[in-house]
Amino acid sequence: MSHYALPNNSADLTGRVALVTGASSGLGARFAEVLAAQGAAVVLAARRLDRLEALADKIKASGGKALAVQMDATDAASVVAAVAAGEAAFGTVD
Repeated sequence: MSHYALPNNSADLTGRVALVTGASSGLGARFAEVLAAQGAAVVLAARRLDRLEALADKIKASGGKALAVQMDATDAASVVAAVAAGEAAFGTVD
C-alpha cells in the first residue's frame, strides 16, 4: 500500500459508525483510514482477516476505533453477522 498523508479535512465524524467492505486493501483500506481519521468508528470487513487486523491495529495506534470482521459480501449470512458484530462493538452502523 502506498503511503500518502491523510487529507486535511474538517468533517467531524465523531460518534458515527462506518462499515467498510473491501477494507483489507486498496481503496477500501484507504477509505477506512480516512473515515477513522475524521473520528468515525470503522468496522473493517473483507475476507482476509489478517490484513484487516493489521489495519485495525494501525488505526487504533493512531487513536482511532476499529474492528476487524471477516466477511464475504457474496454470502448474506456473512454480511448480517458482520453488521451485527459492528453494532455490538460500536452501535448502529450509519
